[in-house]
Amino acid sequence: MMNRPSLTTWRRLATILVVLLISAAALGLRLRATQLLPIDYDEDDYLGAAQRYAQFLAAGDVRGLVDYAYNYEHPPLTKLLYGAAILPLPPAPLLPERPSTDPPAKSLPQPHFRIARTVSAVLGALEVLALTILQPLAGLLLAVHTWTIKYTSQVMLEPLPSLTSLLTVLFYINSRRSRSSGRIRAATGWSILSAVALGLTAASKYTYCIVALAIAADAVWLALAARSLRDDAAARTLRDDAGALDHPLRAAIFELLLWGLIALAIFFAANPRLWSDPFGRLAQSLRYHGEYAQSAHVQQYNFPFWQPLVYLLGPVPWHPGVFVVMLDTFITVLAGLGLGRLWREYRVCALWLAIGLGFLLVWPTKWPQYILTITAPLSLAAGLGFRAALWEPLLRSVQRRRADGRTAAAARHAAAAQRVARRDARRAIPWLTPGIIALSLLALFPLIYQAAVALTDFNAISIRDGIQGGVWRAVWQGLTGQAQPVAVGIFESVTRTKEVHWAGPSVLIQLLGGAEPDLLAFNLLWAALSVSLQAVLGVAAALMLHRRGVRGRNVWRTIFILPWAIPEFVGALIWLRILEPGFGWLALAQGIPADALRAQAVAGPNATLVQLLVAATWYGFPLIMLAATASLKLTPDEVYDAAAMDGAVGWQRFRWITWPLMLPLLAPALFVRGIFAFNQFYLFYTMRVEPPTITLATASYYLFTPTGYFGGQFAVSAAINIFTVLVLLGLILWLARLTRGEATEEVTYA
Repeated sequence: MMNRPSLTTWRRLATILVVLLISAAALGLRLRATQLLPIDYDEDDYLGAAQRYAQFLAAGDVRGLVDYAYNYEHPPLTKLLYGAAILPLPPAPLLPERPSTDPPAKSLPQPHFRIARTVSAVLGALEVLALTILQPLAGLLLAVHTWTIKYTSQVMLEPLPSLTSLLTVLFYINSRRSRSSGRIRAATGWSILSAVALGLTAASKYTYCIVALAIAADAVWLALAARSLRDDAAARTLRDDAGALDHPLRAAIFELLLWGLIALAIFFAANPRLWSDPFGRLAQSLRYHGEYAQSAHVQQYNFPFWQPLVYLLGPVPWHPGVFVVMLDTFITVLAGLGLGRLWREYRVCALWLAIGLGFLLVWPTKWPQYILTITAPLSLAAGLGFRAALWEPLLRSVQRRRADGRTAAAARHAAAAQRVARRDARRAIPWLTPGIIALSLLALFPLIYQAAVALTDFNAISIRDGIQGGVWRAVWQGLTGQAQPVAVGIFESVTRTKEVHWAGPSVLIQLLGGAEPDLLAFNLLWAALSVSLQAVLGVAAALMLHRRGVRGRNVWRTIFILPWAIPEFVGALIWLRILEPGFGWLALAQGIPADALRAQAVAGPNATLVQLLVAATWYGFPLIMLAATASLKLTPDEVYDAAAMDGAVGWQRFRWITWPLMLPLLAPALFVRGIFAFNQFYLFYTMRVEPPTITLATASYYLFTPTGYFGGQFAVSAAINIFTVLVLLGLILWLARLTRGEATEEVTYA
């Protein structure tokens, strides 16, 4: 009699099936993109290099492999792989070696171009396979990420280093797991594989080597954690036979050096161009990137430093019909929800994401393909975020309902509680009615009317019809199927008529799908930076004035509160007079010529952001200071005395004593300032800033005002307002969840 497969066996088979299905879907999406995507920048350059490498390989010309200098700024491994793929094909006329800044070629030789793109798609699917094995939902999200599909379906450098950098981290994770379970030999093997993958990554494209920084940071973190437990005999690991490496940090550094040397050896072995002059040609290649980042070609685009966030918050905008689904915005939102779990479960991937994003924000070259350095950890964070924020709460809710329905007593108790709640509600209705009416007139009706306007094409031309009931007529016709929706775009010239028409939720769907990621990216960045600076300055001022022996404490507090007492519009006017180019107080005080200061002021969005942050921090920090001061006054001195007896000083005292006790009062102030910052309007309007440094509220005003080329689009302005409300609700729920544990924690003093 045959044994039936166990439940564990069925689960393994189901997991294997899911992994294969996700990988097959990833390959199918990328093969589809290889057929539909037009020829992009650099594809002709890399295919031309592949043609020449194929010639060298066919002729056994080692000298040609070593001395081929076109496109020398990038390592040759990916181009060598493309060359090996087209090697069996009949030779085609060589593509000319043109400057990389030239427009892409109009046609490329076939089937060489198709084969090279297919190799790219296979490598992209293998990356998805590797991530799916670690976390299936993360692999699915990476499989449908449009930027990843685009640049792993073209003849680009990204597919191979994307795969090998992910393998570098995955092999490192396996090494750590093997070490923690006592399998030292397996840990050593995985560590060597990680080093090999890192060497191949460096031989493919330099920027992907940020994974090495993440792994080094994680290894040092673990070593410092082990060092803090040095009194525990079980924590004294990483000791060699001679007992020389009995210090965890020293041992970790030694292992990292060995790991780096192996990776360096693989890098030189896989980079033929370095065989004749390793250090000279490597320095030449690296120097090119620094010079190119400061070149006129890069500076002419004048991208803000937060441009990578724009790419991450929206799908590829250039190729309609190529991508089956466009979920990039939701992937980034889910990644934000999963950052905490990513840190707890895969700290090295969290470090990879943080270091990579920091590099992308700092590095002057802002091409969209660079974000592929972090799309793998981003997808992993998104998968964990979906599980933590959506899937697990849903399961817990279902389990609670099942548990509540198991006993008749629980059902009777729930029914009785509902009857009591309904009775209390009926008794309260007469007292609540005036407030409900006032709330409906002042808040709910304007919101409902604005939502109705967002479903139409209401504009300045049709204002008479809209005010006389055209908005409600159009909405009724659309909801009842009597009218077909008209096309309405964002920041687009539209055909306007004197009647209001049904447009449907198209504009809102465009916004939710990432149609204007530059607005959302700046708005989120602005809220985060302005509130963070206000919090730092406000808490610092409160701490300084709370110290013993400070003279004139109340006077200083009064002075610091003055910016908050000044109306926001007036404060914005003050800063406009200070920073106005040419005739502002700053220009007059420093004697700077008007033209020179004006050139500095309009040099780019980065300088504009700095000026705006200075003004916002000035009139935003007093509220934070007041909340911090109140919390400090409520904290008894006995807590600090006990901490001093335990040896807590400086940063430890603030991190573990002051900050947790301050957060319950500070969190509401941060919420309020965050809402004000996200809806900031007066400052941007008064300072006369233009896109991309405007908030959603400012964009809504520009679209609403019946002046300018895109002005008078009331419906689009209303849709942006509804979208802002939805984003704010999401941010409030997310921040409330982050601070719930610490902000509501009760403190008991003995």
